[in-house]
Amino acid sequence: MNLQLIPPRGRCEIKLPRWAIPIVWTFLVLVILIVLPWTISKLGHQYGWHQSVPSKWNLIGLIAVVIGLSTYIWCLVFHFKSYRESVRIGFSPPYLVVEGPYRYSRNPMYVSGLLVWCGWMIFYGNETVFIGLALLWSAFTFRVIPNEERQLETLFGDEYRAYKKSVGRWCGRIRNAAH
Repeated sequence: MNLQLIPPRGRCEIKLPRWAIPIVWTFLVLVILIVLPWTISKLGHQYGWHQSVPSKWNLIGLIAVVIGLSTYIWCLVFHFKSYRESVRIGFSPPYLVVEGPYRYSRNPMYVSGLLVWCGWMIFYGNETVFIGLALLWSAFTFRVIPNEERQLETLFGDEYRAYKKSVGRWCGRIRNAAH
């Protein structure tokens, strides 16, 4: 595997061959969206559970988990289609994705990740997962997304600004970009 660290303009990025990207993303999804919520759920009480079995109300959370993971995978498919032979993995992709779920949200991966965490919070009936969800939302809202938007504006200029005007940060089209 050809793995290189490439520091463009003071940032550190990893260059991976195209075939390795699904493996890396699978690992990240498993850790961040499945293992981490499960691990921190062990730090608090699991409301609704009786003798290590979730109630029917807790099971409703799995619907949000499945929808969130499905949407996350949908996003990854559109990213993967944009990859060339190898790709630099960093905070902002070297291409602008505006199709698929990106027609409805500028940040569908963050939205779907938060939905997964919300589903785990309901499933585990746990306050520590809620705290994790709140911390993730805060980090995305006040740090990650603003930094990423600045980088995308620098990389794509007017093309990104037009996209930003037509699609909401979290969800919803602001206006039809075709008219």
